[in-house]
Amino acid sequence: MSANLIWANLVAYSLQIGLLVGLAAFVPAALRLRLPGARLVYWHVLLAACLLLPMVRTWKQEAAGTVQVSTSVTVVVPTQPAPRRSLPPSEIALLLLAAGALARLGWLAVGFWRLRQYRRHSQPLEPASSWSVEADLRISGDVSSPVTFGVRRPVVLLPARFPEFDAHMREAILCHEVLHVRRRDWLFTVVEELVRAAFWFHPAIWWLLGEIGLSREQAVDRQVVEMTKSRDQYVDALLAIAGARPRLDLAPAPLFLRKRHLKQRVISVLKEVRMSKTRLISALAAGLAILVAACWFVTGAFPLAAAPEMVNDSPGVTVDLGGAGVMHRTGVFYPEAARRQGVQGTVVVEVKLDANGNVGDAHVVSGPDELRNAALQSVLQWHLTKNLAGSSQQVSISFRLPDSAPAQSPATAAVPTQPPAAAAGRRVAAQPAWVGRTLKSITVSGLSDQSRADLLSQLPVHEGDTLSVESLQNVTRVAKAFDEHLSVGVMSTGSTEATLEIMVPGRAMPAPSADANPTPPARIRVGGNVQQTKLISQPRPVYPPEAKQAHIQGVVKLNAIIGKDGTIQNLEVISGDPALVQSALDAVKQWVYQTTLLNGQPVEVMTQIDVNYTLTQ
Repeated sequence: MSANLIWANLVAYSLQIGLLVGLAAFVPAALRLRLPGARLVYWHVLLAACLLLPMVRTWKQEAAGTVQVSTSVTVVVPTQPAPRRSLPPSEIALLLLAAGALARLGWLAVGFWRLRQYRRHSQPLEPASSWSVEADLRISGDVSSPVTFGVRRPVVLLPARFPEFDAHMREAILCHEVLHVRRRDWLFTVVEELVRAAFWFHPAIWWLLGEIGLSREQAVDRQVVEMTKSRDQYVDALLAIAGARPRLDLAPAPLFLRKRHLKQRVISVLKEVRMSKTRLISALAAGLAILVAACWFVTGAFPLAAAPEMVNDSPGVTVDLGGAGVMHRTGVFYPEAARRQGVQGTVVVEVKLDANGNVGDAHVVSGPDELRNAALQSVLQWHLTKNLAGSSQQVSISFRLPDSAPAQSPATAAVPTQPPAAAAGRRVAAQPAWVGRTLKSITVSGLSDQSRADLLSQLPVHEGDTLSVESLQNVTRVAKAFDEHLSVGVMSTGSTEATLEIMVPGRAMPAPSADANPTPPARIRVGGNVQQTKLISQPRPVYPPEAKQAHIQGVVKLNAIIGKDGTIQNLEVISGDPALVQSALDAVKQWVYQTTLLNGQPVEVMTQIDVNYTLTQ
């Protein structure tokens, strides 16, 4: 996933969180969720929802072409110093965010270290309290407010003036801190601080974590009042702690009191709030339902994008989708004949999409004739996103030959003759794998027996010869002089042997070697209007007399499979009046099309044929 895509997703994710917290912040007040414990549960669920937002919906995925350079041409390229790479803005922003998160984690580490130092410098509480059996109670001159931390061996650090407080106040404070120990609140606090470190830049997360901390303290305050029955003394303890001189906050440990929460906590202690169990459950259920709907809404408003699907386009092919989203697409092949002739350019294709986003029809708007068929055959198999269903889109496919290589095939590539010393400071590509191998056999496809014999008699190589680039150039020259449509290739058949293949494109063709382009599918789908232009023989359907007499008219839709030889192999009826179907089947079965080639190889075609029966007045 590229830095630009990560940054775009991070921005979208941040907007999702901000919108979700903004929508969900009013739910407790709207549902009159007054109990601090219930609000704490709600805020925790909201935090979990924020973290899990990327899992709510499937990510959008777009297809992107990749250039894979694989060639056996011997090329000499002057070396150039590598340009200095400047960081794009997206990478700089990501580095800044990562640095901020590391700084926040460093601050947490410092907090842990300071807590350990405070504990070492503290003294046990004297006289010992009955609460000491649940936590190590210690007096520390380094804290201004009680601090509780630890799980296996919990510690409560009390301020130096704690022994001066009234006995009821001391009891209330100790009860508050020991309740934190029982509830394992320190674990929740550490996890929340880790979330704060990861989202240090997001104000909505800070606000939400503040609400969680306040609700937690209010819930504990409520439990302390119920246990001690000392509401007034507990309020006095809060006010006494609030009067102390504040010190630096220790991030990984919750303080007994944060002054910004004093007013809300005092009001919560003084106000007796009751909610029936039924009303509490119904309010929480309604809040969770609203939260689920809000999650679905925000992920739809700011969707995340998955890493592009990698598509194996031929070297030199670049696809511009014009911003359209793609579910999947096949690669675009660079026709070998066009590559040999040095043909390059941009093919613009207009596609029409069906109700599901599949390309149902397409036609070439502009581009070199030698490249149109390759572009069209690939585009007809594409599937764009459903939001584009029923629309028309333009796709630009650019075919470019490598600047450093001559516009010719590997078979006719020139071999540099300068000695190795002359190529100092240059980069030389490896020679073809078949150079130096023994010619095992020569195969000629697509010619008559007489023509095949005539060609073989003119070839400058024979079985048993050792292959070289020069000998293959001579073979290609003779073959082109015999028939300009012939193609020449070499296939490795073993570690020391190779086969020479001479063929007419569109006829019988051998399987490609491991170094060739990927084998195209055995069957492709082509739009009806495109396939209509390839008809060679088209007997017209006979209008059934019975249907004429009954004034029956309409369209018979057929799903057809056209074989590699252009004949109809199979027909299936999609729709149509029964009185007209048989007539359409009898006629279409006799239709013959031109052979459809994909990367030079014949393939079967699946298409839809519409036979329209209309009565003339």
